[in-house]
Amino acid sequence: MLQINSFVFNPFGENTYVIFDETKECVIIDPGCYTASEEDRLFGYIDQHQLKPLMVINTHGHVDHVVGNNAVKRRYGIPVAAHSDTHPDFTQAKRQAVWLGFQPVGDIDLPDVDLQDDEVIKIGESSLEVICTPGHARGSISLYAPVEGWVFTGDALFCRSVGRTDLPGGDFEELRESIRGRLFTLPNDTEVFSGHGESTTIGEEKDFNPYVAV
Repeated sequence: MLQINSFVFNPFGENTYVIFDETKECVIIDPGCYTASEEDRLFGYIDQHQLKPLMVINTHGHVDHVVGNNAVKRRYGIPVAAHSDTHPDFTQAKRQAVWLGFQPVGDIDLPDVDLQDDEVIKIGESSLEVICTPGHARGSISLYAPVEGWVFTGDALFCRSVGRTDLPGGDFEELRESIRGRLFTLPNDTEVFSGHGESTTIGEEKDFNPYVAV
């Protein structure tokens, strides 16, 4: 069974997740660590618990979700995985940081591994399934843990909200279709872990999310 530890990083309050199972293999979802002290918090947890990082997985390419990629790659010598449609946002991440008011950041390397819809990512004896959920950004994905009943939605779906669609590559109707057509087909008790803010469930968002409630 998978376990989760989460961190809130950078000025945008981005949620970074470390997912691992009893084998201690782990993946890091959206490392948003922006300062040396934030990196130390993430690395300290991984090292203290003797976890074995396999890869970084980015749900999309916006700078607040990828700013820690290079530091994690250097520390553990692991690849970064994301959908191939995210590449333009990775390329623009340094410029996007300026738009969003970050202090200057360096270039963000392109992903090493391109993920596909319905791909299964193994973590020890456990797994995550890739669900393409574009609309907030090009190539946005969610990650579903069917055994545990969890889904990591990046900035597609939030508690009572959805991701903004006014940045390059955003499209509200596409996002709405991703949520209704892909995420809302999951069981109602599926717990939603978003890229910002508190967790929720699929059933709650079906009933109460004003942007996509059915």
